[in-house]
Amino acid sequence: MQNPVQYVAVEAPDGEVVGYVWADYAAGTLKWARRTATGVDGYRLGQTWEAKVAEAGERGIPLAGALTLLARDAGTGPPVDVRGPEAVDELARAVTEADDRRLLAQLDHGATEAWQELADAYGALTDDDRDVRWGGGEKNANGATQWPYPIYSRPLWRVVRALWGIGAVTPEYRWSAAPPPAVPPHGRLRPADAVRAATFLAVGERVNEGSVDEAVRSGLFDAMVVALLDQHAAHASSEPDSRFRRTT
Repeated sequence: MQNPVQYVAVEAPDGEVVGYVWADYAAGTLKWARRTATGVDGYRLGQTWEAKVAEAGERGIPLAGALTLLARDAGTGPPVDVRGPEAVDELARAVTEADDRRLLAQLDHGATEAWQELADAYGALTDDDRDVRWGGGEKNANGATQWPYPIYSRPLWRVVRALWGIGAVTPEYRWSAAPPPAVPPHGRLRPADAVRAATFLAVGERVNEGSVDEAVRSGLFDAMVVALLDQHAAHASSEPDSRFRRTT
C-alpha cells in the first residue's frame, strides 16, 4: 500500500465517535484527528485522547505497537487500513445523523414567547432594516485608522437576539472548528444546519464583525430563520393547545 495508514476510532460512552488515532507509517508519526462535529462532552474526551496520543508518541514505542495499545484502550476494534491521511481527514469532517439530533435537541420548543418573538421580529423586518451600513475607516488625530464595523438596525438585531431565547445558539456546535455555513443551491436549510447557522451568526459576529451582514446578503439569514420557524411549526402542530402562530 502506498502511504500506508491505519486508524482506530475512539468513542464516547454513548457511542459517539469523538476522533481517530492514526498512524502514518510513511512519515513515521502517530497522530490524533478530532471530529469537528462533536459536542461539548465529545470535545473534552477528545482533549484527553489527544494528550494520550502525544504521550504514546513520546515513549518511543514502534508505531504498530503504540497503535495496538491505544486500540485496546479505545475498545473499538483493531486498527483499520485506509488509503492515506486524506481518508482520516474525511472521517474527521463527517457529520452524522446523531450530530444533527444533538443540535435539534437544544431547541426549546416550550419557550412559546421566545418563538413568537422570533416570528414577530422576522415578520416585521423591512428592506431598510436589512440595509447594513458600515462605520469606521476614518483616520483620527493621531493618524490611526479606525477599523470598519457594521451598524445593524434595531429590528435586524432583534431577530438575532431572539435566536438565543429559542435555544438555537448552543455550545454543542463548535462553530470555530467548522467551515462557515452556506445556503445550498435549492435555497433551503435543514433544521440542524439552521441551528449551526444561528450559532455561527450570533456568536461569530463577536469575533468576525460583519458575519450577519454577509448572511443577509447571501440569503443565509432568511434561510436560517425560515428553517427554524418551520421546524417549530412542525413540532407545535402536534401540540393541540399550542398558541404559536407564525407571522411573515
